Amino acid sequence: MPMRSLPFTFAMIVAQGLTSNAQSPVDLPVNGEKAVTTAPMGGLPTALGAPSDPKVLFRLAPLQPGRRYEVTFTYDAGTDIGYSHAWIDGSPYGKDWLSFVGIGSGTGRQALAGKQEKFLFTVDSASTARELYLSLRSSAPFTVRVGLTDRLSGVTNQSKDRWGFYYVTDLDADRSAPFKLTRGGGAAIAPPPPTLGGPWLPIAVNGDRQVTTAPVTAPLPTAFGAASDPKALFRLGPLSPGSRYQVTFTYQAGSDIGFAHAWVDGDPFGKSWQNLVGIGSGTGRQVLQGKEEVFLFTVHPASTSRYIYLVLRSTDKPLAMRVSLKAASNLTNQSKDRWGFFYVTDFDADRTAPFKLTR
Repeated sequence: MPMRSLPFTFAMIVAQGLTSNAQSPVDLPVNGEKAVTTAPMGGLPTALGAPSDPKVLFRLAPLQPGRRYEVTFTYDAGTDIGYSHAWIDGSPYGKDWLSFVGIGSGTGRQALAGKQEKFLFTVDSASTARELYLSLRSSAPFTVRVGLTDRLSGVTNQSKDRWGFYYVTDLDADRSAPFKLTRGGGAAIAPPPPTLGGPWLPIAVNGDRQVTTAPVTAPLPTAFGAASDPKALFRLGPLSPGSRYQVTFTYQAGSDIGFAHAWVDGDPFGKSWQNLVGIGSGTGRQVLQGKEEVFLFTVHPASTSRYIYLVLRSTDKPLAMRVSLKAASNLTNQSKDRWGFFYVTDFDADRTAPFKLTR
């Protein structure tokens, strides 16, 4: 019984012709599990097997760029059934798809109830799609339970199961790079933006806004200052769970204007919001053209929201400022600006955990 999976040639196959009788893929969400039995299945390219071959096609989604996942096959060994599986970027029902890797294995002849095979992979951080297809084909009808999780169990390709067999394939180790998903599924990059409850200025990743604070007529909670206080309100995102970002304030120092900013989970104009952290600062009296303040933060991997709200308030006077958002650079809270001042705040270092966005 081949307990250690071996690669075979599926990589870099491009779809050519499709047959009829297509069936829908089985959706497998993150931290979900599905039990299936393979059956004859048409509609897939012949590179993935004949229509008479027992098969099942899974769609693993939504996946996050930069995240690492674990897939587990669970079955009863001893039935002497051969099976193979291909890991695919893009739907194989369409014309634009690519098989990253194919693996052949089998259940063997030794009866082992609850035998498992595990597969580790990472979604490349430059991915633009959120779906990975898994085509499983067997020599006879094959009952298997397939699970997908981002809660890694800690196994490696040197781990052995309870019977002493190697049972983990690390696709990052066996391949030259993590899976870069670029075909299909691009619309699922982020959920639709929430309906705005106030005059928020959206800033997307790699975007910026030039503003001057001014009184806000909308009824913002008094925790963010009086209605007469000059303010600017920003919504940052969409952001990806597990990713690290950098926000930069750029302004003319020397005007002696105090300012404060609150980083908020959830729209403060709504009923469910939480202030993650608040900071007070000021422009000082030393004239410094293009002074910057940089803030680093990570979106907690378990986040279910994709936006942070930022309330900027200046004291007494309007404050002109440019606010930008991008992926985090290599700056640290020990970095100094061109005038020799510390200018970086790392919220991960200053707080007990990355920002968990759930509202």
